[in-house]
Amino acid sequence: MKHIVMSLLFLLFLISTGYPGDKDAPPPDYKGVVAEQPKLTVGDRWDYLRRDKTVSYEFAGEKDHLLVFNIQWDDGTKESEFRNVDLNFLKNVDYKGELYEEVEPYRGWMSFPLWVGKRWNYTFRTSHTKRAASESAPIDADVKVVAYEQVKVPAGTFWAFKIEETRTMKSSKKGQFRTGYHVTAWYCPDIRGVVKIEQDNDVYNRDLTKFTPAK
Repeated sequence: MKHIVMSLLFLLFLISTGYPGDKDAPPPDYKGVVAEQPKLTVGDRWDYLRRDKTVSYEFAGEKDHLLVFNIQWDDGTKESEFRNVDLNFLKNVDYKGELYEEVEPYRGWMSFPLWVGKRWNYTFRTSHTKRAASESAPIDADVKVVAYEQVKVPAGTFWAFKIEETRTMKSSKKGQFRTGYHVTAWYCPDIRGVVKIEQDNDVYNRDLTKFTPAK
């Protein structure tokens, strides 16, 4: 009896903590589209409109098991961004190679494979910015894939997974939390990237204007 009780408690623990096995495959009765981890080719390029500015991301290859993207803004500013295999942000450096921002373990809304109904959570913190080297407070993120739908952007109309993320961060007052910061991203398997991002702070919103696969 003791072993049965312990087994049930362990099972409840795995469920409550988001055991990775829950995220590896859709339910057996799922009939919808599933997006596997994308395979990028050096030279793949995504152009976005971000408010009144344009920015391009070009896949440059892998370094130390991280995905590297060269970023260029329309004013000539250049950066390099490092992501994990799920395309989530890890860090970026300026054109001089100096670290601009770094997060641990990552920041983003991807966890492949994707399917409608998938949910997961993670906690991250900013460990370094160009303005301050001190760590920020941890932020809890709850993510869910809510739909597979068509979304229209300047580059055209695409079928994409709609992914919603809600972030919760400790406030300055002890024991209290600030909630309700939302990020919505539409990931399109056909272009191996996002076609649209909407956030509460619209300065970070972006829409795909062009996808150019490597030749």
